[in-house]
Amino acid sequence: MWWGAVTRQPMLPARFRAPTSASPRFTRLGHFLTREDPLADAVIDELVPLERAAQEALIARMLSARPGALPRSLQTMHDWLRAEPFWFDAPRAQAGGEVLLRNGLLAGFVLGFKSLVVGYCSPGGNKPLAFSGRLTSDVNRRLAETARFVEAVSLPGGTQFSSPGFIATVRVRLIHARIRHALRGSPRWKAAEWGAPINQYDMAATVLLFSSVLIAGLRDLGVNVSAEDEAANLHLWRAIGRLMGVDEELLATSPAEADALWSAIEATDGDPDADSRRLTHALILEGADRGTAPPAAIDFGYALCRHLIGARRADLLELPHSAWDLAPGVMKRLIRGVDSMTRYVPGARDGALRLGAGYWRRTVELTFGKREVPFELPNAPTP
Repeated sequence: MWWGAVTRQPMLPARFRAPTSASPRFTRLGHFLTREDPLADAVIDELVPLERAAQEALIARMLSARPGALPRSLQTMHDWLRAEPFWFDAPRAQAGGEVLLRNGLLAGFVLGFKSLVVGYCSPGGNKPLAFSGRLTSDVNRRLAETARFVEAVSLPGGTQFSSPGFIATVRVRLIHARIRHALRGSPRWKAAEWGAPINQYDMAATVLLFSSVLIAGLRDLGVNVSAEDEAANLHLWRAIGRLMGVDEELLATSPAEADALWSAIEATDGDPDADSRRLTHALILEGADRGTAPPAAIDFGYALCRHLIGARRADLLELPHSAWDLAPGVMKRLIRGVDSMTRYVPGARDGALRLGAGYWRRTVELTFGKREVPFELPNAPTP
């Protein structure tokens, strides 16, 4: 894990806040702010000079079982992707994916109003999105893309080579590398303040936001997630994190390790900034901007977000109070009661899985229809 021996490293970015009584392990964690993903970055270095059609053709071949001759960096990545780690347990990963699928709408609430919002709170981690030109635009498309990603990896075989989940994960990894390539040489990117763009620290935080933090959010809504299901979900996201290029030192092997790493990230990252607030309000107001959400739904969204992320973060994000502030607490009691009863109903778990999986599919289809989400490399991220 990340608390191993400390070696001599470059200066830490200014965003890193070491606790007053910090041990060397916090400093070690901070240095991951300067580390990137050499394997994917090498692929992008070879792809960038090519036309889009040639890029897509090479990526498709790299992700196929029989790719033929590939440029060196793509062949290296292909070989690495084919090597499944010895610790991976497919049935356990499937059980972990079912946690998200089975909880359908509730997991969607937590993903949007907790996982994404807490990610936006990182004053350095949010900068690649802020610089993308999609800070407050394309919110619905970004949400649908995220929904498809988590759905695809959560389905049975979601991390198996050439499966839709596998392809989505690797394509997201390459998108990150493409954005790094653009921002690395940009005068707008303040490496001394933020670290490397889409660095190992921020990627590890994302894995936790979609796993252990999401599980905590489900429990905050009254869902009874067993310790076994929590561990299975983390096992799945350990595999996803590896495919996304996260350093194995930052991939938790147990809920206790995940909690320790998340606590360290929370203790060392900066407070939300103006970009955090713009991203969060754009997400919650997205339905109102399209004319599909009445004011009461917006007020409920703010109340639910405050409940899930806590008062301190909510106040820093300037989330308003409303008459709906008590609603999440009432909802939690109702969900807890229903969840307790249905645990003993034969077939209820399988029924919830079917309904929940249907929710995720419909969420994606509202934006993309029956088309597969492409997860294409951006043409030219804002420099």
